[in-house]
Amino acid sequence: MNCKICGKNLGLGTRYVLLEETQMCLWRAPDVMPEVNIGEAVVLGYYCCEQHAMEAVSSYLTLAGGEATWSNILPIDNCGICKESFNTNIWHKVLTLSKEHGHDDKPEIINNKYVARFCQKCNPVV
Repeated sequence: MNCKICGKNLGLGTRYVLLEETQMCLWRAPDVMPEVNIGEAVVLGYYCCEQHAMEAVSSYLTLAGGEATWSNILPIDNCGICKESFNTNIWHKVLTLSKEHGHDDKPEIINNKYVARFCQKCNPVV
């Protein structure tokens, strides 16, 4: 796999992956982290560095008409497009930036950052 911006071969080293996911957060108890179900995950691109990944994030958000909210996992969150509150216990789109390394079929995830969550009404098509 190669960086979508500069073409650099990424091998098994550290890379950034931009994903458009459909998620549902299932809250079992208020003081316990939820189970995050991922219904679908589409890789939008692999990137060699955070700068290139952020260029892709910016392009996606511009096309979607939204902005980064750098969301945590919360029961109620604000949409990255309309800014309205919505329940994350219902299927919704999430722009996720993952830092990982290793084989792409079984990567070791270093961390995931949720760039923005989108309500069902705004559901971006980019």
